[in-house]
Amino acid sequence: MVYPSSPLTYWQSLAVAADRGQLFLNSEAAAACNKACEDYIDKLKLSKNKAGDLANADGWGEFESGKQIRKLFSEKAIGGKNNMVDVLQSHIDVVEQMQAVFRKFFVLTYATDSDNASDLQQHGPN
Repeated sequence: MVYPSSPLTYWQSLAVAADRGQLFLNSEAAAACNKACEDYIDKLKLSKNKAGDLANADGWGEFESGKQIRKLFSEKAIGGKNNMVDVLQSHIDVVEQMQAVFRKFFVLTYATDSDNASDLQQHGPN
């Protein structure tokens, strides 16, 4: 199997495989993975908010070197190349794709169970 180059593309390809019936996971495991994703996304969002606050680093003084350090740290937090806010957002994007894959398994199971229950109510057991 050839793996896509980015984590986001990798999880998108797994979602397609799940839709095609080429990937299987029981609903209990999928629900547990979904919950782990929710918890991790919450932590990543909290870290992202804190990283945004770091853009306002102060206390480096008014000498030119202090201003340069303040700018360096500010851009590492937000706005600069490979800044923390953007990196954390890319992690959030990947975990949300993971979560979408996991949801397919317990949502599909729930829908099938509901259809079966509805069919039994209409026609009764055979």
